[in-house]
Amino acid sequence: MQIIDKYKDTYLREARQYLNTLNSSLIKLEKTPGNLILFGPMLHACHTYKSISGIARYFKTSALCHAIEDVLVRTKKKELKVGACADLLFECFDALEASLKAVSKDKEELDTAGLVKKLQALATCDAIRTTPALPAGRHDETAASEGSLEEPASLEKIKSIEVKVERLDLLMRLSEELLINKLGLERIKETLQNPELSGFVDTLTRLVSDLQFNIMQSRTVPLDFVFNRFPRLVRDLAKQEKKEVNLEMVGGDIELDRSIVEALAEPLVHLVRNAIDHGIEIPKEREGLKKPSQATLKLSAKRARGFAVIEVSDDGRGIDWEEVKRYASRLKLISSHPAQEELVNALFSGVSTTKEVTQISGRGFGLNIVKQRIESLGGSVKVESLPLKGTKFILEIPLTLAVFKVLFVKVGPKAYAISLANVERLIHVKKEDIKGMLNYEAIVFEGEDIPITRLNELFNLPRLDQNSQPIVIVRKDEDRLGLAVDELGQTQEIVHKPLRLAKEGKYFTGCTILGSGEVALILDAANLILSKRKLALKKDIR
Repeated sequence: MQIIDKYKDTYLREARQYLNTLNSSLIKLEKTPGNLILFGPMLHACHTYKSISGIARYFKTSALCHAIEDVLVRTKKKELKVGACADLLFECFDALEASLKAVSKDKEELDTAGLVKKLQALATCDAIRTTPALPAGRHDETAASEGSLEEPASLEKIKSIEVKVERLDLLMRLSEELLINKLGLERIKETLQNPELSGFVDTLTRLVSDLQFNIMQSRTVPLDFVFNRFPRLVRDLAKQEKKEVNLEMVGGDIELDRSIVEALAEPLVHLVRNAIDHGIEIPKEREGLKKPSQATLKLSAKRARGFAVIEVSDDGRGIDWEEVKRYASRLKLISSHPAQEELVNALFSGVSTTKEVTQISGRGFGLNIVKQRIESLGGSVKVESLPLKGTKFILEIPLTLAVFKVLFVKVGPKAYAISLANVERLIHVKKEDIKGMLNYEAIVFEGEDIPITRLNELFNLPRLDQNSQPIVIVRKDEDRLGLAVDELGQTQEIVHKPLRLAKEGKYFTGCTILGSGEVALILDAANLILSKRKLALKKDIR
């Protein structure tokens, strides 16, 4: 009889943790074979994995763990070299992972007999295993720990429990509905001006905010959830490409909403593959360029003004922009005299300068997928590259997708929302201080010409003739844009809802429901800035 279903999730979760320990520890052990300290967590993980698999009646998995444990013991005693058994151990870890996937889908565990025989052959070759007698007065610590259990005087307090992701998602949706109803009550409060009602609504506002904050905190997971898969991936890809790569990871403890962390996995895999295949040179080529034979690939994360910034950088050959230009011209993706921005866009549009397709990459789809996925999260991608120095991809992603603060503005009869993360300044400008350029209008603010976009013209809404024009200055990286609106509203916390528009959808990231029940569109500041920048570039080319 297999493990009871209600305990299966616990088994799978613990098994994956032990498997992750085995993978990460063996990668470190390959680099420092003499570091005996690493065997401690490996043997503990393998032994416990074997035990819980036996209890769960996954005997094939338990047998494989037992064989792995034997090899690790011999390696720790220096009867086997790490390099002689690393590949086989990694093959076993892959089999364990595949078996966990099968079990999670209610299928049979994998047959591990072949791998067990390989490990047994490895563990018994070249030496006869002996078990030295223990000195008098000494006891086998492992046997002691397994053979006797002390009766606890009292049960410890439960400090944490597991909650299914589906329940957290349900709580998040319910808190969003509470927020929408709270906005409706605030509108009624402003209309009735009842002191007692105002007190209750203010208390409700505080409670809903606290509730949402705590639910969102419970949904966050550290980026290590994604980062921890890369040491093994980099090790395998580098070995396949006959390259030497040292992976550095920084900022894995930064926590983001679970849905964002899950969505980041695929783009980061593409960028890491791209770096190893295209960017990093083989050792002989690096030595000829007076570089260390071992390349450095860095994966880092940090927080910055309401966003998480993730960078994937390497010290390889860099991007050949002239080659990108030739391929992009052939595909008619750029103009005859392209600016750097056009070349970057072409790079993310499926252009590949690789002469042949490999198992890792080469078709040019990877970077296109990266851009699409990151922008679907409301983020952006930038690239910096210098010849022979390396390449850096910079991903900027919002910390959460569900609830955030916005500034409301009125344009004609309609209300629009702008994320406060993009708002830099609110100003009023006299009508005569707005300058007419060739293709656009601009204002001078803090000694800088800032182009403006009139939202009523963009959305075909009636324009008010105002002597003092309200303008919202939005910023994305180093670019600024003034959004001319009819009226500046209040800042509010809103619930983000996905939106699919057939027309002019590129100007919006989603929508939100107001307290009145009306729907307000959320402006996409990044795309508005990009559209205006392209217009300015056309003017400069002319």
